Formats: sequence, structure tokens, C-alpha cells
Amino acid sequence: MHNTKLTKIVTTIGPATETPEMMGRLIDAGVLLDLQGPEIRLETKDKADIPVKTGQELSIGLSFTGDEQLIIPHSVVFGLLKKGDDLLIDDGFVETEVMAVAKQTIVVKVKNDAVIKHRKGVNLPGIDVDFPSLIDNDIAQIEKNSRNKVDYVGLSFVRSAADVKLLRSEMEKRGMKSKIVAKIESQPALDSIDEIIKAADAVMVARGDLGVEVPIEQLAYWQKTIIEKCRYANKPVITATQMLESMIKNPRPTRAEATDVAHAVMDGTDAIMLSAESAGGAYPIRSVETMARIAKWNEKLRPVDAARYAGNDATTIIAEAAMQVVISGLKPKIDAIVVFTESGFTAHAISRYRLPIPVIAVTEKKETAEVMSIGYGITPVVADLPSGDYIGADEVIKSLRIADYIHAGDTILVIHGQHWKKSGTTNALAIMTA
Repeated sequence: MHNTKLTKIVTTIGPATETPEMMGRLIDAGVLLDLQGPEIRLETKDKADIPVKTGQELSIGLSFTGDEQLIIPHSVVFGLLKKGDDLLIDDGFVETEVMAVAKQTIVVKVKNDAVIKHRKGVNLPGIDVDFPSLIDNDIAQIEKNSRNKVDYVGLSFVRSAADVKLLRSEMEKRGMKSKIVAKIESQPALDSIDEIIKAADAVMVARGDLGVEVPIEQLAYWQKTIIEKCRYANKPVITATQMLESMIKNPRPTRAEATDVAHAVMDGTDAIMLSAESAGGAYPIRSVETMARIAKWNEKLRPVDAARYAGNDATTIIAEAAMQVVISGLKPKIDAIVVFTESGFTAHAISRYRLPIPVIAVTEKKETAEVMSIGYGITPVVADLPSGDYIGADEVIKSLRIADYIHAGDTILVIHGQHWKKSGTTNALAIMTA
């Protein structure tokens, strides 16, 4: 039978996975273009590593004009900081406190022994830096990839729904029809989370910067909250950053990392993500396999979410009815759901219940299939479908059986509309034997 994953895995492509063989093994379906966004990074002189000690004071300049060893080439930062503010480097692994600020110089005191490396990120917790949501490099990337196969575009450091709308406008100007993943990485994004979820096509809980921008003790709460809000809004959600970080160097994860992945699955995330583990780590394939094993084992222990989601439209009602049928004591039990979809909305409406069986989403549109690839439990299938009024799906079910998506004798819950290939008409379900 085809591999019908429930929790999806998103992997980052990098030096460890850039060969055709590796990429072929890692890419399940779909491509996500991750825009850089208005990120603050510091630079070291001659790109050298700078060891620092606790209590040491450092001078950070705006540019290399004299003896500066470190610079932050963003003048706006110098006007926002004041004595006592925190300035965190490299995802917070280097903590400093601002001691003095001048027009082109910041003096900080180091709080822990560390090594500062070139081009590491800088976070200013509690300070909203008014950068444009799209930088020149982002526009260049959109322009460059407007004709390439890109299913999702990741918007970094999103702060409001207006940022999402701006990106969509820039994409539309270039004929780019990719979906938008809003990466939640700051307090302003949390303050506008409902509006951002509504504006975006999917959401990422980007815990690297988010875990620095908000107090670390709040991170688990926000992860659970964002996942639940996305499910309620019928939007896919990805949980990302440092999930199996130790596997960059080691063949096995720590116990805490394995537990972290399991908790994300239990929380109901659509997808979990590997970053440096697959991009530059020593064990990229093993990292994916480990994450998949953890997800698969824990999925079966999570109860189905039988909550009633908002909406009186036929699709939402049918999705809830499907959930009730699956969790009922019906014999024989339902082995799979087959849904015919034009836009993917019905498939995602069913997916948010996190059912323990695959949702086989059949569409004629390749682009619809690709953007459904990160939805929990959804197995997208591109197939030729009949036209006109719906009078049965025997031939399509037979083709799914031949293609090994379902087995002969399986009990299938079929969800459909009155007409083939007409969006917004889903209004019926039927039980049949494959």
C-alpha cells in the first residue's frame, strides 16, 4: 500500500542533502521557498569567531570604520536600544545586556562564556523593530522563482495580516500562485495571531526566534495555542526548530528531543520540521527516519478531537459527520476516507479532527494535490475524474485499488458533492467496499 503518513515531515535541503539521491529520498511532495525576511544579523571582522567571557564588555559598531570587531549594520537598531535592554545573539545562546548606546556604537556586557560567530542572528526581546516585511532579497527570490515549482512561500518575521497581504500582492504581480506560510517568530505576531491565521494559507510555529522573543517558559503554551487556533481555522500548521538538534552530530536524539516531537504530535500539529538536522547534519536520513518513528507510534495514542468546529456550511457539517462515523462503533470499521476535492478545503476540514485513518484526497488539479501535502493524514492523489452530475465513484475507487492506495475489501467512507469538479458543492457521504 502507498505510504500514507499521518503527521507530515518537512525537511530543509542543504549541504548534507543536496545530491540528487539524497533529495529524492527526502522530498515527499511539495516545495517550500523560505524567504529571509527582515532579520537582524551581526557581522564579525574578517568573518572571524570571537570568544567572549562572562562580564566582558563589547563595543558593537554600525560599520567597520576603525577597530570594531563586531557590527550590526542596521542604524534603526541603535535608535531603539537603551541601557538595561537585552541583546541576544545566536538564538539566545549568547546573552548580553546593553550598558550604553551612542549614535553608532552599542556597549554590551556579556552574561555567559561563548563564541560569537559571523552572521549570527540578533534578537531584541520586547522591542518591535519597524523593518519592512519584505526585503530586497525576498523580492528577488519571488522574481526568480515565480516560474518554478514552488508550492508554499514562507514569510519570515511576519507581524500582522498586512504583511501576509503584501507578500500575496507581490506574488500575484508576478503570476505566482503559491500558498503562504506565515512564520510566527515574535510578540507582535502573537498579538495579531488570529488575523494572521485568517490571512495566511498555513502557519509555522518557528520556535527558534519565537523562543528568544518571548520568555522561554511561555513557549510550550504558545505552541499549543497556535496549533489549536490553526485547527479551528482549518489551516495547516507546522511545528519547527531544534526538534532533533543533537542529531546534527549524533546518531540518536536525546530523550528530551524525542519527547518534544511526541508532544507536538499529541498537540495535533499537521507537520513537524527538521532544519539543520537534514540540511547540514551528519545523519540527515536517520533524522527523518527517527522523527517518523516517533510520530507514527504516538499518533495512535492521541484521542480523536471530537470538538465541534465553527461553521454551518455543508462541507463543515459533512466533515463532522465523517468524524462521527469513523469513531463510532460501526462494523466493519472504516479503513480510509476518500474525498473528491477541487480546492483541498474539504480534505483539510476532515484532517483537523486528526483521525487515525488516511484521508485520500482525489483531485484533477496537480497544484491542489501539492498544497495538500502538509495536511495531517492527507494522501493527495491526482487522477482523471468524470464530469457532470455525481452518480457514483466505482471506477475511481477501482483505480485507487489498482494503484494500491486502498485494498480490496476495505470499507471506504466516500465524501463527494452533487457535481464532479465543482468547488463548494460537497454535501454527501457514502460507505462502500473497495
